[in-house]
Amino acid sequence: MAARITDEEWDKLSPENFETHSLLRAVDVVDELRDDLNDGEYATPPQLRTDLLKLHQLAMAVINERSRSQVADLFELAGNLDEQVSYMMTKLEEIQDTLSRLTALYPDSLCYGNLDGDG
Repeated sequence: MAARITDEEWDKLSPENFETHSLLRAVDVVDELRDDLNDGEYATPPQLRTDLLKLHQLAMAVINERSRSQVADLFELAGNLDEQVSYMMTKLEEIQDTLSRLTALYPDSLCYGNLDGDG
């Protein structure tokens, strides 16, 4: 059963209002992030998880145990992770922008459950 939408809503669903290849770019972005988020070889956790646990260990040593000798390591790792996560967020925002452009075209007619044929 096809959803019934108005002709005006149908006209909005056009290449002028949304370029479908932007969804393929979103897939490419996910592929870029896979190294950061995939399990490693032999099902080891993602490196990001391992690095965050290492950062916690360093923070415990520096902040809670007052270990001055590990301050440089703490902030070097924190800076690297901050850059990595910032990059990931930028890429995820690209995906969100693409999805927002598509969902902005959501036909009002679909909100009313009108599912009885083509418009």
